Amino acid sequence: MAANRNRNTCKRVATGLALAFCAGRIPVPAASAAEPEAALALALQHRVEALTAPALAGRAAGSPGGHAATDTLVSWFAAAGLQPAFGDAYTQEFPLTGKGWTGDDLSGLTGRNVAAVAPGAGALAGRWLVVAAHLDHLGTVAPPSPSATVPGPGDYYPGANDNASGVAVVHETARRLRVGAGEASRRSVLVLNTDGEESGLQGAAWFVKHPCIALDSLDAMVNLDTVGHLSDGRLIVSGLATADPLEAAVNAAAVAVGIPVNPSRGGWSGSDHMVFNTREVPVLFLFGGPYPEYNRPADTAAALDYAAMARITAFTDALVGHLRTVPGRFAWHMVGGGDLRDQAEGGTAATDKPGNRQTWLGTMPDFTEGQAGYRLAAVFDGSPAAAVGLQKGDVLVRFGDYDVTDLATFTTALRAYGPGDLVEIAILRDGRDMRFTVALGDRAQRR
Repeated sequence: MAANRNRNTCKRVATGLALAFCAGRIPVPAASAAEPEAALALALQHRVEALTAPALAGRAAGSPGGHAATDTLVSWFAAAGLQPAFGDAYTQEFPLTGKGWTGDDLSGLTGRNVAAVAPGAGALAGRWLVVAAHLDHLGTVAPPSPSATVPGPGDYYPGANDNASGVAVVHETARRLRVGAGEASRRSVLVLNTDGEESGLQGAAWFVKHPCIALDSLDAMVNLDTVGHLSDGRLIVSGLATADPLEAAVNAAAVAVGIPVNPSRGGWSGSDHMVFNTREVPVLFLFGGPYPEYNRPADTAAALDYAAMARITAFTDALVGHLRTVPGRFAWHMVGGGDLRDQAEGGTAATDKPGNRQTWLGTMPDFTEGQAGYRLAAVFDGSPAAAVGLQKGDVLVRFGDYDVTDLATFTTALRAYGPGDLVEIAILRDGRDMRFTVALGDRAQRR
């Protein structure tokens, strides 16, 4: 009874926050002619703060906080004047299965995708783009006490970068879709916020099985995930080779905005676009790069770079504007091989490899293409990797009994062992062959 009371309180508070946005009591400022980037950065910050509020308790799929987040997104779409995507509704409900990131049973819970439409015009009106960002995150670190109305700092995963940042950028892009689109012929745009991404891309998988548009009319899916800052000042964009027009569109947007891009040809990175790629839909994945607060309570609104997010929004605006007017149908190309990517060790891979998903080393991958081995872009403080002295820039080439040639082989090796196992690993550091014995940890240690 106390737990139910707490969930209802959270839902009332979060729904009130959503209604406040809709009524203008918590305004999302529009960019002004005098200082467009500053005003845009402030609008993005307000959106992220709304989605990371304690009342939403980390937006876990199927939770009261997650459902309250979808209410907020519905109000934003309505305020932007976009049409509901699912008949007269902005939401698409679906049954969740399996376990959440923290091990909770999701059976009997319901996820909610949220989507809206900006109609096209002319000869291309029947062709579509999807611009997407997942709305869910990890929820609470532990069940809140019965007396608590909302979780306190450190008691939940705010998910500011992953992926309130992507949702904020997508909604600022959506707010502009009706303005200045005077071309005689342009594609329609479906703006999509998926649920259940953190528990196995479930919302995206449900959407492609139950789409509100014909998939053969969909020319590209643009996915934004973890765009709260720019790693080394560059935006990582993958999927450029999945259709012929994509590379030119990315390059044109980068030049227009003046943002450096780290390009990748394949579209197998571990986020929602991968589901569309398996259905032979061309994809582009926009990613800001690894960051130390990943999947921790420290991933707060205060940790993001809103000036960088404003630039990413400008890039997304330019990219979508270009893609809307490219003539003809986009033909999908299969790009496979060594371009498997993932957002972090142990996450969802393209083949969802079996094994122990709880094993933790404590590293983030370098997403640069064309290198052998598993290069470390970051080592988490307090992790097993940090304990033995692994460093950014090390290239892991062997893990226990497994040769490591890329992220996919590293993921297979990691999952072959369990938390507490002692494993010898081999790395290359500045041309030197080095070996370490590491005691592997559990993902629950990532706080």
